[in-house]
Amino acid sequence: SSSPSVYRGSTPKGGGSLKKAFYTTSWKKCSALLAGKGCFVLYHLERTEMKKLLLIYVGIFCSVLAFGQTNFQKLTLDEACTKARAEKKLIFVDLYTSWCAPCKMMADKVFPDVKLGAFMNERFVCVKYDTGADKDGSELAKMFNVQAYPTFLILNVDKGLENQIVGATLEPSDFMNQVEAALKASLASLGQQYENGNRDVSFLTDYLKALLTASMNEKAQEVCVALFKVLPDTEKSNREYWFIFKDQALSPVGSPFMDFLFSHFEQFTRSMGEEKVLNRIAEAFEIKLRDMIRGREPMDDLDKVAKQMAPHHFNSRERMDTYVALGKALCEARKDNSEKGVEKLLELCENEFPKIDGEHLVYFYFPVTIYIANVGTEAQYKRVCKLHEYVYEHTEHNPLKIGLGNMLSGTKKNK
Repeated sequence: SSSPSVYRGSTPKGGGSLKKAFYTTSWKKCSALLAGKGCFVLYHLERTEMKKLLLIYVGIFCSVLAFGQTNFQKLTLDEACTKARAEKKLIFVDLYTSWCAPCKMMADKVFPDVKLGAFMNERFVCVKYDTGADKDGSELAKMFNVQAYPTFLILNVDKGLENQIVGATLEPSDFMNQVEAALKASLASLGQQYENGNRDVSFLTDYLKALLTASMNEKAQEVCVALFKVLPDTEKSNREYWFIFKDQALSPVGSPFMDFLFSHFEQFTRSMGEEKVLNRIAEAFEIKLRDMIRGREPMDDLDKVAKQMAPHHFNSRERMDTYVALGKALCEARKDNSEKGVEKLLELCENEFPKIDGEHLVYFYFPVTIYIANVGTEAQYKRVCKLHEYVYEHTEHNPLKIGLGNMLSGTKKNK
């Protein structure tokens, strides 16, 4: 064919004639000119060629949208396993719910990332299931005891769990790092070795870390007990095993692992430093006592907890002593719901609640005050309402303020 005619000019001002622009009839030249920077190209093609060009670019655009991001395919789990077997990949399952805000954030902000998409699509057949609406989703949630959302499962072609990731991340790169780490630790392989009787300290340590990362806390408890049986007491306080004691799910107050920390406090402070150990102890007591007060745990061990706490002087100790007093007053009031017992509890709340920061108070404020309002006298009920008003006016913690605002609005409507 003849050489194309090309004219280089500037784009006219005011949207006038476009003759002074790139003009070509060559497909190759058109493609070449597309790569130029700061150039305006006008393709003067036959109508049929223009339609072809439009269709091609629409196709390319749609392909980028479909495959640039993580490609979640509409497949049943059985179909995904079949496809993964043929493509020699693993299965990545996004378990979500319709009410889960972090799940929606992952779908809107993280999975559309092109770099993450390339990483995921190369390694996995990706599917997603609503555990409240999809059969595969509800069955997987039950099979793997899913307790939080989103939960991401990495399965082999036999539906065995290789690993899992619990919770959302804001950055695609962070999520990619989590997936890479999960791929390096196959829970299926580690679990098989454990069931076959491997009780080597190094192996149990690695398996325990993998379980904790995957938030498989029940199995982690079992493996940690096995590790403690083969690990000498003199080594348990070493820095390399601190991960056991700093994990709240594994070592809450009342667990054998936290009991070991209490009884070997001096050894831990030598290996980890006193400040770090005290901070962990303070955190553990805070969670234990507030869960007792709000009814998540029984009060039976309150005296034991107070005794364990007595030797330790950490920054939040005064507040923890208030928690203990509050727990004891609550126990006394609940014995017979007497006016005297409720009065003692109410006085404690009136004196101490205004001193506690909202970020801590929000955990148990409502269960305690609702109890007093329900069983107390009319006069005690009015004092609870005044306490609501005072805390509402003075707290800077938004969730507590919103809850109190709703309660006060309800109180006014019921008058």
